[in-house]
Amino acid sequence: MFTVLLANFSALTQSASSVYVYFGFDKRDLTAASRATLDSLTDSLDLADRIELHGHCDIIGSNAYNDQLSAKRVEAVNKYLLSIGWESKDIKVVKAHGENIPLNKNLSPEERALNRRVEIKIIHGSGKNSNSIIKKIADPTLTAGSNIVLRNINFVGSRHQFLLESAPMLLELLEAMETYPKLVIRVEGHICCQPGIGDGFDEETGLFNLSEARAKAVRDYLSKNGIDSNRITYQGFGHSAPLYPSPEKTEEERKQNRRVEIKIISK
Repeated sequence: MFTVLLANFSALTQSASSVYVYFGFDKRDLTAASRATLDSLTDSLDLADRIELHGHCDIIGSNAYNDQLSAKRVEAVNKYLLSIGWESKDIKVVKAHGENIPLNKNLSPEERALNRRVEIKIIHGSGKNSNSIIKKIADPTLTAGSNIVLRNINFVGSRHQFLLESAPMLLELLEAMETYPKLVIRVEGHICCQPGIGDGFDEETGLFNLSEARAKAVRDYLSKNGIDSNRITYQGFGHSAPLYPSPEKTEEERKQNRRVEIKIISK
């Protein structure tokens, strides 16, 4: 999937950002939510992007034990990324830091939870993601349960009304549904800029169902354009699965969290 990245290495611009995968106390296995975060992140990256993986722990336990635990955490992330199509040459660093680089002073359970992490540092390049939805669906490694981020589907603030810039991606999704008549999907909505995991307030519905209403808007668009509604379900996830932790630091982080994805049910 990412072999072509190396051809663009000389064109990289060294602009970096980070996404975090968190772990429970003394845990080293990925949760379903963590795997979904890595799936979404992978699909949102451009062809010239590369990553570094850095594993960390809180201060509970000995230095030696935490060195080993952080190594197991970072290796779990590395192994999963390789299983979904990454090549090891595109993961530039896989490093364990134990308890040596905390984000805070580890003074509370909440602070310690933030330190039990693997940081995925993204080195953004200058390339563009040229993989269309149709090409992604044709990829034999894309199986039931996989997610695809619908890039550049954007909405009016606090509403489920599409912005005009969403039209190309909506048309691309429609074409994919027409090209693969057996394709069954679930549209999944996510929001940004809200503490906690709840959903946002939709000014059009008058309810706290913003992510759900936005996912439904995509479903309704497909249905109105001739796609059998039995092939499309939808679900809102609120702010429960952000790619970037709250509060988002930049507009790009807010945009990445304020996303719509499709989950492949069958194809």
